[in-house]
Amino acid sequence: MSKILTKLESLAGTQCSVLYSQGQSAFSTFPVEKSRYAKLAYQAFHHIFKHAHRVNTKYDEAHLQIGNERYICFQVAQECFYISLLPPKSDINKAQKVIRGAHKVLTKLHNSTAPT
Repeated sequence: MSKILTKLESLAGTQCSVLYSQGQSAFSTFPVEKSRYAKLAYQAFHHIFKHAHRVNTKYDEAHLQIGNERYICFQVAQECFYISLLPPKSDINKAQKVIRGAHKVLTKLHNSTAPT
């Protein structure tokens, strides 16, 4: 499954990515040394989306910068988030377009992690 993430990263121009489902990293291409930052980004994005829904704000994308690291997150499903690390001076619009276009694939990945 991480082959799918790797392909998506190459198309979107991102460095690495992770699919969090039910609070757990389901699939990831983050290197070990950056996995703590991925977890921190997930916690921040989860908090952002949780509170956005409380005020009836309907959006599924958020951006975050931690130090020099820039992250983009898409909420795929209720408890599923796709998070990518953007390289410096990346084309955010390209990343957004590619990742949005892959929503069905990300949903299938999420559904494959759901308990039966």
